[in-house]
Amino acid sequence: MSEVDSNTDIDPRFDPVDGPVVATFIRYAVPSVLGMLAVTSAGIIDGIFIGNFVGASALAAVNLAQPAWAAFAAIVFMLAVGGSVMCGRFLGQKDTDAASSIFTRTLISAVATGVVIAGAGLLFLDELVRFLGATGGVKPLVVAYMRIVLLFAPIFVAALTLDYFVRADGRPVLAAIALVVFSGSNIALNALFIVHLDWGIEGAAWASALAEFAILVILLSHWFHPRCSLRLTLSRGHWSDVMKAAWNGLSEFINELSVGLVVLFFNWVMITRQGVEGVAAYTIITYLMMIGLEVSYGISESLQPTVSRNLGAGKPERIRKFLLTAVCAAFSVGLLVSVLLVALPEQMIGLFLKPQAQTTAVIALVFISYFWPTFLLNGTNITLASYFTALHRPIPSASIAISRSLLLPGLGLLLLPLWLGDRGVYLALPLAELLTLFLAVFLVVRIKPLRAVELSGGELSAKGREEARRKREAL
Repeated sequence: MSEVDSNTDIDPRFDPVDGPVVATFIRYAVPSVLGMLAVTSAGIIDGIFIGNFVGASALAAVNLAQPAWAAFAAIVFMLAVGGSVMCGRFLGQKDTDAASSIFTRTLISAVATGVVIAGAGLLFLDELVRFLGATGGVKPLVVAYMRIVLLFAPIFVAALTLDYFVRADGRPVLAAIALVVFSGSNIALNALFIVHLDWGIEGAAWASALAEFAILVILLSHWFHPRCSLRLTLSRGHWSDVMKAAWNGLSEFINELSVGLVVLFFNWVMITRQGVEGVAAYTIITYLMMIGLEVSYGISESLQPTVSRNLGAGKPERIRKFLLTAVCAAFSVGLLVSVLLVALPEQMIGLFLKPQAQTTAVIALVFISYFWPTFLLNGTNITLASYFTALHRPIPSASIAISRSLLLPGLGLLLLPLWLGDRGVYLALPLAELLTLFLAVFLVVRIKPLRAVELSGGELSAKGREEARRKREAL
């Protein structure tokens, strides 16, 4: 039995390097998707509780706070994803000392960064809230919500970082269990704090903050498992490795930061054109979008350890098969979500609003009628960006990420309303996803798995050497 097998929870039947591709992908994807769905359900139920028991203004307040939270999470994702992918390649090479070293440095850096940013946010909270566009009666709601969320942010950072490394170390099921427990805890605490104790929007913040402890405790148990191959050590490598990991995770940083910026832009546009009701309607759209997005992120996260390990093992043919499987899965999810939105828009919007909030409901219905193609395409784009991250190709990954989540949506919000009015606002994201897909396909064709393995400096497997030989002969 190999060193990786003897020290991790990987079943030999589902080894990313040697197991059957589809079965192995399902082994990683199903727990990851279930975990993401659990987190999504917690967020959606947050919205249901807030919309029905606090009001549309509180829904708008949560969305106004979202850009600041996204900017914070962007840095954590950059470190956690980049570090875990680097860790996965070392594990594929059976170098557990190097894998443990990058894990330790990434965890320390992420938590320290979280503490600094959360502290700065609390210190300048009033200025931050004004920048986010919160004014009038909605401003106190945003302040109350963000104060609690920022206070517990370092717990979130530690839990999120551990989640990625637990997956890289071969225990996707444990990571999924942690997220499911988080979801259940969050739902129960929402019912207690918002419904029974009537804490309002602060109840939602406390529910999320306390539920994060559940993730942390469950994931920490991995380091007491006899097959855990990662440990806290600084015996190998340098702190500059964290910068390399961050560079490789650049696309995740851009994704998260851009989401926050686009939400900020949408909030500015909607509150100018349609007031608080417009922001509340967009908030409902973002809750619905979370369904497809989180499943797609679950698929893309399962692609990272499988591809990065095969990159380390020098097996381009398996990388190609994992990519094709992930893209098919992501597109299928997007198709399903799009059909549901087109077929049942009133029912889905009605979950988040009291019957009296008719103005918000009408705006949300119009939004969905133009917006649904976004759900069809964004999963595939997210998966392709994650694929390049797993290949240690940060520039293509970042190009896809910045195109779909910032550059093209920003240009769309700036230009399309001038020509199409409100329809331009609704069409900005669908058009951005479509144009990004063209770019992503071009990059995949240009940087094929064989070339990626050769560029990484890894040693090709026997099949990989044969594939390279045939390619040279063809030229």
